[in-house]
Amino acid sequence: MTFATLLLQNNLNDGSSSITKLVMLFYLHVVLLTSNHVVDGSSVNENNTDKAHQCGDGICISSDDQSVAPIQHNRASDECTLVMAPSGLENGGWGIFTLTQRTKDEVLNNYGDVVIQITDPNPHTAAGMRRLVWDYLWDGQLFSGHYEGFQRVYSAAPGIGSLANGLTKGCNVVGNYPSEGNLGLDRASSPGAGAFTHYGNYTWRVSKNLDAGDEIFISYGAYWMKERSLDEGTVWKRTVSDLRQFGYCLDNIISGTSLIEHAGRGAFATRDLERDSIIAPVPLLSLSKSSLEILKTRQDGTVEKTTQLLLNYCYGHANSSTLLYPYGNGVNMVNHHSKKVNVKLRWREGSEPIAHSLNEKYMLEMVALRDISKGEEIYLDYGNEWEEAWKTHADNWRPDLSDVKHYAHKMNTDARFSILRTLEEQRANPYPESIFTSCYYSLSPDAIDKLKISKQSVGTYDSGMIAPKNLRPCLVIQRHGIPSSSSRGEKEVHNDMIYTVHILNRPTLDAAQRIPRGHRHFVNVPRNAILFSEKTYTSDQHLVNAFRKEIGLGDAFPVQWIDQ
Repeated sequence: MTFATLLLQNNLNDGSSSITKLVMLFYLHVVLLTSNHVVDGSSVNENNTDKAHQCGDGICISSDDQSVAPIQHNRASDECTLVMAPSGLENGGWGIFTLTQRTKDEVLNNYGDVVIQITDPNPHTAAGMRRLVWDYLWDGQLFSGHYEGFQRVYSAAPGIGSLANGLTKGCNVVGNYPSEGNLGLDRASSPGAGAFTHYGNYTWRVSKNLDAGDEIFISYGAYWMKERSLDEGTVWKRTVSDLRQFGYCLDNIISGTSLIEHAGRGAFATRDLERDSIIAPVPLLSLSKSSLEILKTRQDGTVEKTTQLLLNYCYGHANSSTLLYPYGNGVNMVNHHSKKVNVKLRWREGSEPIAHSLNEKYMLEMVALRDISKGEEIYLDYGNEWEEAWKTHADNWRPDLSDVKHYAHKMNTDARFSILRTLEEQRANPYPESIFTSCYYSLSPDAIDKLKISKQSVGTYDSGMIAPKNLRPCLVIQRHGIPSSSSRGEKEVHNDMIYTVHILNRPTLDAAQRIPRGHRHFVNVPRNAILFSEKTYTSDQHLVNAFRKEIGLGDAFPVQWIDQ
């Protein structure tokens, strides 16, 4: 997210959004409210009120005065449909603009973004990523990260989820839900297991008709701007010709399954790309390596230190304690290949790195080393050190026999599990130890009132409750029978079944949605409201033998950032 960071508000009130409470509690815990103001090196205030313009309905259309545009030599081709350019919002930094008309309910990014779950940060070192947390991360429960951590889960959504600016009113795209899968790289057979995120294909849907040249706005939550003392102000609308001339194209590459064994996802060219052309902008946020420590508190009370998966998506240097997190569209998916390398990274003209400071913003450009054909995979040289680290890992890797061998996402699509076992049936035929059932359910005001007067209550399910934030553990108590006759398929009939479930709490659940200790709450839900989930710390990103290594920047890494 690209609004300038201002002073934090010290008060938490009952009207605050859940994401705000999570983030502010995190800040209080690590004593960050006294941190210094952060300079945004790449944000440019483009809104010169003296230039010729036309205004109406809160939208101002600027002239084509190119003298105020900070981006140079980055013309978007006629095929490009989405660009990054200085936002039309005052102090908005970068923004995303559509170059074509969009109709309501159209998917803005058919290829989807990845989501990287950041779990249980070490409060003693997390100050080194304070701006990432405060300005760029999302509440994990909105991006299906509920069970990845016990204390708190944040979700990084590089691409639209990080580049687009937000409006309390007037947002024009809304997020869908990420899909989950391991791309066939099982923990029992692949050294790549746990080295890439399972959460992908996060798409954004247009919520109202858009004209060519409109800026893309998403919702950061009802209280995001208020808590930062920000005023939305006037939105300046840029002309399409201006955006094509000076914008960075965002849809030159898309995500897909890499051609490299064990690599997981990769980036591919959506069109023919010429040598020396800028393939993608690479905006960066600096953070410390130590800030990516995880403190895992096990159920037996033991504490374990590990490293966030985000490290694999950051640029760095072996002799530096600084990392650079790239949050541009698709750039996180570019894999290493020293022999087939076809792109390089260079510092954006006019924004060479200044004296280093944590939590600042910088900018690289990804440039084609040769002509690249449509459909070709994009490769970057990560450097000898990364290559040696991966070779050592792959050569020495052996599956950990103590790790579980089951995946919830596979069970959720396996017809053998379409009929759910009741709690009684599981005593004789249990599910795998790491797997449990979750239900989409939200306590209504009526249900909350019932909990206040009785220790056992019954709630009412509504189909509108199917949303990631409402997923919580549940126990299947009773299964109500299949209709006696039906001409439909077996799976469709199974989906008609109703289950009586006992609703439970989960870590990171909002206080208002928590069922009081000693109370039992039941509800009847359909089969499509129940999923299999993996217990906390049992997904692949928490594997003890998972590969962790930052991407080498080589000569592009600033010499002054090397630790002395």
